[in-house]
Amino acid sequence: MFRFFPAGLGFSLLLGTTAIITLPTNIGDALVEAVELADGMTAFLVPPQFVAASTSHSSASQRHATYFFTIDLPENAGEPLQKVVIAPQNLTRFLRSYRVQATRAFEGSRFSPGADLSLGSVSEEPETKAVTVVFDRPVSPGRRITIALQPQHNPRSSGIYIFRITTFPSGENPQAYIAGHARISITPIDIDD
Repeated sequence: MFRFFPAGLGFSLLLGTTAIITLPTNIGDALVEAVELADGMTAFLVPPQFVAASTSHSSASQRHATYFFTIDLPENAGEPLQKVVIAPQNLTRFLRSYRVQATRAFEGSRFSPGADLSLGSVSEEPETKAVTVVFDRPVSPGRRITIALQPQHNPRSSGIYIFRITTFPSGENPQAYIAGHARISITPIDIDD
């Protein structure tokens, strides 16, 4: 549970029994500059939120599909976004590996794309199929971003695939935050095609 209390020209935050160093603010609009716990851990003040997920092709076994995951990083997040982990939660055995080198990230959403965001690294955990995307430069607050993943092909089995979206602020000891859960619907192959 978070609690705020005035401390000089800023605010301090208590998380359970762990004290957090004073957060400087701009008087008048209370804009938080940074959130850093006493042990050096960084955390979002207002965390990112998962917005939407979609796929360019939904048929089972379809090649050349792209999965889009859109996240909002609020203006008052307190920390920039450094890393996102997209981890499947069900039907993992049907998922195929991703073309990690083809992963893209950009400002905006699938149907309203903006500038590309530079990626530092992208990796996939082979057993769980979790993809970790690390930005070359942390994404500053107040932006909507989309991550586009390309599987080798869609799963052969139709169904609703659930993905957990976990976000991490910048810093050496970031606290993870689950931004939400995405659903990608894979439909049966149409035999008449």
